[in-house]
Amino acid sequence: MQRVFVRIFIPALILVGLGLVWFVQRAPAPTAPPAENSIVWRDGPPDLLGRDPEEIFKKAFWRRPSSLDKIQQAERHEWRDADGLKRWQWFLVVKASPDLIKYLRDDNVFGLVAASEAPEVTEAPGWFQFKRKEVTVLQSRHTGMRLMFSKSDNTVYATDSGRGFTNGAPEPSSTIQGAQPPGRIPSSPPSKS
Repeated sequence: MQRVFVRIFIPALILVGLGLVWFVQRAPAPTAPPAENSIVWRDGPPDLLGRDPEEIFKKAFWRRPSSLDKIQQAERHEWRDADGLKRWQWFLVVKASPDLIKYLRDDNVFGLVAASEAPEVTEAPGWFQFKRKEVTVLQSRHTGMRLMFSKSDNTVYATDSGRGFTNGAPEPSSTIQGAQPPGRIPSSPPSKS
């Protein structure tokens, strides 16, 4: 009985040990999320950091995400001063529905143009990474909007940036220099020239 036990137990124990070794080697090592301060800020860190995926999606694409649009990551940065919003930028990674791909790429609702390659993206969060050769790019001629479409699946990497609100021209003064008082007849005769 003891011999049968040893003949069965020892090989079973060895198999379990080998299985554990194989499982541990195959399991991916946990990765730490990128540190917030790993971004090199152009003008210092933002005053406001937004991470509401649906709100960022709506501001970025001017519509709500459908139930088929899966927002993987979203982040918005805002810099403010005493006058209000000075500068902003946002980043999105979306597993896009066919409808969103059509809206962004085929309908080209933002009037973007094709770019030969993905530009370098500055001040981006650590998760905003893609292989530059594995995406097609649409970008704005006049603003910072860029959409990178994965060539292998329906992932869209999107970013935009811009300035805040600029103060308008000052109000005109209420008195006009050299204006005539109200009435029908001018107070002085016309000049003789």
